[in-house]
Amino acid sequence: MDDLRDTTMGEATDGQEAPFGLTTGEWKFYQFVRNSAKGVKFTDRPDDMDVQESYLAMNSLLKKNTLEVITLNGENMLKAIDLRDAEKASKLNDDARLVYNTIRSAGNNGIWTKDLKKKTNLHTIVLNRTLKSLEQKQEIKAVKHVKYPTRKIYMLFNLTPSSEVTGGAWYTDQELDTDFIDSLKAACLKYIMSRSFPRVEGVNDAVFGADHEHYPTATEVRRFITESRISSIDLSVKDIMSLLDVLVYDGVVEKKLPFMSGMEDFSDDEEDDGSVQWSYKAIRKVASRLPTEALTEIPCGKCPVFAFCIEDGPISPMNCEYFKTWLDW
Repeated sequence: MDDLRDTTMGEATDGQEAPFGLTTGEWKFYQFVRNSAKGVKFTDRPDDMDVQESYLAMNSLLKKNTLEVITLNGENMLKAIDLRDAEKASKLNDDARLVYNTIRSAGNNGIWTKDLKKKTNLHTIVLNRTLKSLEQKQEIKAVKHVKYPTRKIYMLFNLTPSSEVTGGAWYTDQELDTDFIDSLKAACLKYIMSRSFPRVEGVNDAVFGADHEHYPTATEVRRFITESRISSIDLSVKDIMSLLDVLVYDGVVEKKLPFMSGMEDFSDDEEDDGSVQWSYKAIRKVASRLPTEALTEIPCGKCPVFAFCIEDGPISPMNCEYFKTWLDW
């Protein structure tokens, strides 16, 4: 296994035997596919291999389950499978190998048993028996999904579930940590408030001019949270942005795009390249003199947790604070 681990991580040296019982040609073609993160086309081949040799190697690798066929943009592609996973799969029977490879292809997002049954086309009894056997061998594991707590999700045993499965920083033991979120929201709002209005002695309603550009960005808010040690969890800028979006939806903070020469229209998607960062300004609460229409305040269209709002999920219309406030209007 040590030799296998070394050769799968780098190029084979001269005279070194190819791992996993591969021939020299198979090993060369395998490395060619592995070096492409997105996979290669069926017509692609190494420069020093002719068409016949590359097709023979490709077919042999597919039979040995060291390559898999994936669909990318409507086109079938070849992608390399980690040789350690391929070695594990080779020691399993046909049903177990089919289930193992299907779960492996799902990555750290896992796969629901219902979807697993559709893809493998195995009888329920056979599938359940195979899953139990693979769990006992510690080849796979069942995890809980925060969006679908009643579903059984499987992934390979050595993988760490993605934030899509665990809920990321806002969940503890698959439960939404509302106290943690509320404390961070309050800290973020306090910091943004301190940066949103000038301190002028004797003037309570002082505001900055329209050309003021020093409102905090998500990166600055994250730095404040980190340096203040308010959170023991290392939050990413993306985590902070999702938290600030909640404050925006709550109506206590607004997003501002810094004025720059030549800028016209920008959308939220255009900040992903890192060249433009939104800044955040607190909204000072004032008594409104205008009548409020109930329909203009409906929360669902701008809900920050809309994706989680399902009947049996952690958030539902039955326990929605935004919805309750709107109904009580």
